[in-house]
Amino acid sequence: MPKKQLFDSGWYVLDSLESVVEHLNAAMKQVLLPNAQGGYSGVVALHGPMGVGKTTLVNALCQFWGVQGGTASATFGLVNAYKAGDWSIFHQDLYRLSGEEEAWELGLSEYFEGDALNLVEWPERAPGLMPDDALLLELQMESPSDSPARRAILWQMEAS
Repeated sequence: MPKKQLFDSGWYVLDSLESVVEHLNAAMKQVLLPNAQGGYSGVVALHGPMGVGKTTLVNALCQFWGVQGGTASATFGLVNAYKAGDWSIFHQDLYRLSGEEEAWELGLSEYFEGDALNLVEWPERAPGLMPDDALLLELQMESPSDSPARRAILWQMEAS
């Protein structure tokens, strides 16, 4: 399936994450559906190697959007629910799933049916679960050093 690039942060260090989040938010806002709660609806699949900063980026986005009470990794609970005012944001981490069948059995796709934003880490654990209109946020790491540079590229999947 062909992809259209919507955003490329270029290489950045975590100290400049706030600027990346601001520009990433603007790119997502252009393609995600606005919802009645003042946010957006849709699915953003975050793909990248272990330690690249997927959860760190989700936390920074939630802080930017005004989520109250902080955020946490969804690794052990699979799904964390957040509120930014009346806007619902769901953070799913599929890393610990045994496979796609388990995702379907747990009903994780039902989160995608509401008027909320879904940020899904490790989408490759259940590729068939992702809706066709999901955005792909690819995260890369320049080198495995103490403080490697990262890169965030947002893609919109296009029908062929």
